[in-house]
Amino acid sequence: MDKSWKHFSTGAVSGGLSAIAFQPLDVIRTHQQGKFGSEVHNVRQSVQFLLAESGVPGLWRGTTPTLLRVCGGAGLYFGMLEQLQVQNRDAVSAFLGGALARSFAGLVMSPLTIVKARMEWDASNRSIVAQFRSLVATYGWRGLYRGVWPTLLRDVPFSGLYVTLYTRLKNTFGGDNCVHHPVAVNFSCGVVAGVSATVLVHPFDVVKTRMQLEMNGMTVRATMAKMFADEGVRGFLRGVLPRVFKRTLGTAITWTMYEYLSTSSSRTRTTVTATT
Repeated sequence: MDKSWKHFSTGAVSGGLSAIAFQPLDVIRTHQQGKFGSEVHNVRQSVQFLLAESGVPGLWRGTTPTLLRVCGGAGLYFGMLEQLQVQNRDAVSAFLGGALARSFAGLVMSPLTIVKARMEWDASNRSIVAQFRSLVATYGWRGLYRGVWPTLLRDVPFSGLYVTLYTRLKNTFGGDNCVHHPVAVNFSCGVVAGVSATVLVHPFDVVKTRMQLEMNGMTVRATMAKMFADEGVRGFLRGVLPRVFKRTLGTAITWTMYEYLSTSSSRTRTTVTATT
């Protein structure tokens, strides 16, 4: 198998499986962040509301665009990271490599991001195609990139920080453990890196969700100003708990599976070559 395709496919598979498992946390997070003036709910209240509104399937609203976005985005992301060889570079290069890979994947997948957010918030069960048509008809093609700037302000530093912390932790504390206990090492490094990076960039996640749900034409700066005026600093932390759990565990599992699948594929190819 071509090396680039191998990293794209393993990234897509690992990202997709993780997305399905943690989609309820994403729906809860979107519901907590909500629109301007929406009622503030804690995690338990959000779950109760969603179950009352749509039943258990409601916790998996928006799974289809999530899968399309995550599989495609993770494939592009890991494929580019492999091309940039971030595992073997210094901290600054690892940060820039992670940021560049995420910027590319984020821009390509941005239309699916806005559809995903609107399907998670809206219980009308409109299809992806219907959501796309509605967005284009109402806001034009530019509407598909609504919230792209806060998305990049969230994802680019997150990815840069995550890749830097993950690779540094793995190189510093892995050692022989990477050989004997690779899954435990990869997962532990992923959790530590995920918590740190997620909390730091979470305010931009709230801004992104507001802009994509409101579609009121407000800029990033204006949205942040209104949030601060209406809700204070706490408004920028809405949905932080489910997002920390989802992003941390999801990213850790994605990277662990990616490393495992990549290593397994390499071992299989080596074995086949040796026996032919």
